[in-house]
Amino acid sequence: MDTAPRADATPTAVLGDVPGARVAARHVSTSAGADLPGVPTAVGRGPWPVPTIGEPALGQPIVLAGDRTADAATPATPAEPAAAPGTRFPPGVRGKLGAYVYLLVDPRTGRPFYVGRGTGDRCHRHVERARAVPDGTTRSGKFTALDRISEAEADGRPVRVDILRYGLTPAEARLVEASVSDALALGQETRLGSRRRPAVEIGAELARRARFKRSHPVVLLRVGPHGADTAYERARHGWRIGQRWVDTTSPRSPRWAVVVAGDLVDAVYRIDSWEPSPATDARPGAGRWSFVGEPDDELGSRYVGRSVAGYLGGGIPAPVTYVWCGPHWVNTAQ
Repeated sequence: MDTAPRADATPTAVLGDVPGARVAARHVSTSAGADLPGVPTAVGRGPWPVPTIGEPALGQPIVLAGDRTADAATPATPAEPAAAPGTRFPPGVRGKLGAYVYLLVDPRTGRPFYVGRGTGDRCHRHVERARAVPDGTTRSGKFTALDRISEAEADGRPVRVDILRYGLTPAEARLVEASVSDALALGQETRLGSRRRPAVEIGAELARRARFKRSHPVVLLRVGPHGADTAYERARHGWRIGQRWVDTTSPRSPRWAVVVAGDLVDAVYRIDSWEPSPATDARPGAGRWSFVGEPDDELGSRYVGRSVAGYLGGGIPAPVTYVWCGPHWVNTAQ
């Protein structure tokens, strides 16, 4: 039977057509008993008109409604540009690093100039940012490491990124970062809260505090900072002591001289007497006194190595401080 459509036949409406709209149709034939994918079977088996919007150009494939090949006609999203070599970790590495601490190393000297902590590709971000700025551009802001990177790479050698420790917790990474910054003096102490100080100062800060008994009227003689010479012949001379307090028979005169370096007790001497100090270039003798005495082992075992910071007060410590004697009947630690 002839199945060709009559020339004057009205095109059959397709499911989804807008009522009243005339739709250009294209006749598609299929083998007997076969359904076209994506076309409702309720319409019937071919031939039937398939709606199209406009005619495809010669040689272009005809895409039917619901055809999965339609995705191929959708323009692909441009891929992200590849990163510069050495500015990304290989796939799968970032998850194994955890928190880490890294250094940026100047290729000209081999010395680190910045320490940081992070996760993922954080250690490469500084180099990427520095390279993204045109040559000769000076950046405004506090992060001067970017300028240092540009300066270091001006001759074509890349800044090296070193990983110091990885697999850390965030708290461990902060501790390592601060310690490395202190150790290398990288100038990041303000941001990281530097705790770098001489060991003698830390020792003095953590030392036990001296508490002088009222029965121990002493004068603290501070010879200088930590590490100053505290030998007897150096420590006993040149003190500006009120004449009222050099009379050892007075109940308000000190009985012991406590030699202090920094704010730690170094020696304790029982005072037998006072005598005018000899004049020196550093300390004129007029108005100054020298004590004469012997080490007191009993009080030394009680007070040597202890801190008297509470008695010295704030600011610059006075060279002479009286405790339970002199102008102060009571002078306890603050």
